[in-house]
Amino acid sequence: MSGIRLETNHSEISELSNRNQAVLSDDPLVPSRSIGAFEEAPDESDSGEEAYVYFHIDPKHTNFVNRIIEGYEYVGVMTSVDNEGLCMVRCTPSTRSLAIDILQSLPEYVTIEG
Repeated sequence: MSGIRLETNHSEISELSNRNQAVLSDDPLVPSRSIGAFEEAPDESDSGEEAYVYFHIDPKHTNFVNRIIEGYEYVGVMTSVDNEGLCMVRCTPSTRSLAIDILQSLPEYVTIEG
C-alpha cells in the first residue's frame, strides 16, 4: 500500500443517504415534460407498422443507405428484412414522408415498394 489514508466523514455519508431516500420515494411516475414538444400526441390505437417504408436495395449498399438514414436523426431506423435486399425504415406517421423523400433521393440505390 502506498500509505494513502481515506478519511470518512460519517455525517456527510448520513446526509447523502437521507437525500437518496428522499429521491427513492413512493411518488407516482409522471409523463415526461418533453412530450409537449410534439405537435400531436401519438395515436397508440394501432401498432404503427402502417407507417413503415419498405424498399429494395442491392445488399452491398445496405451500410451506405443505413448511414444516410441515421444522418437524419429521429426519422426512423432502417432494418434489413431478408438477404435479397428487402429493407424497411421503421418510422412514425409524422416522419414517414421525410423517410420517403430521403429514399427517393437515392434512386441509383433504392427502389421503394408500393
